[in-house]
Amino acid sequence: MDSIYRIFSAYKRIDRTIARFKTATGMHCRDGCRSCCISGQVEATIPELLPLALEIYSRRKEKEVITSIQEKETDQDLSCALLLSEPSRDLKGSCDYYEFRPLLCRLFGFVSRKNKYNRPEFSPCNVIRGIDPEGVRRAEIAVSEGLSCPVYQDSFMRIAMIDPYLGYRLLPINQALKGAIEHLYWISPDSRGWKDAM
Repeated sequence: MDSIYRIFSAYKRIDRTIARFKTATGMHCRDGCRSCCISGQVEATIPELLPLALEIYSRRKEKEVITSIQEKETDQDLSCALLLSEPSRDLKGSCDYYEFRPLLCRLFGFVSRKNKYNRPEFSPCNVIRGIDPEGVRRAEIAVSEGLSCPVYQDSFMRIAMIDPYLGYRLLPINQALKGAIEHLYWISPDSRGWKDAM
């Protein structure tokens, strides 16, 4: 299970970089925004979701989550199965598993991509670009001048290499979550009770 802790540790490093980026630029997600949660375009790999699957088991919610995924599949609803029906003031956005979310959910809105010259370029989500175009322009300049911002390709590769067998296959978020829950069950049927080790 060492790989799960390595993935979670990598997420914590990414979170610290994003926090510094937000402080330096003043940029943030709109309160209660659910744009990425309902987009249906979020993809992840099974390893990215293993920390989340572990947390789901520790809360004894695996059957409930699998049922939610199956209902969404039946309805052809591509929104995240963990999306709360209403945003909560006590939680980040609309997810009570926010601390354990996968890579793209962490990076969405606060990431750069390498351009054809292999240089990072800030790549905000359309919502942030729409509500704060001046802030986005300042952030683009700051990144071009060396402000640290996670690079998607580098972050993805760092996680993928922890489990090369499963780490490169992107799936729609709900399929990847279902796969992570099933994977965790098969590698350790006694997966409950690990939360304290996180």
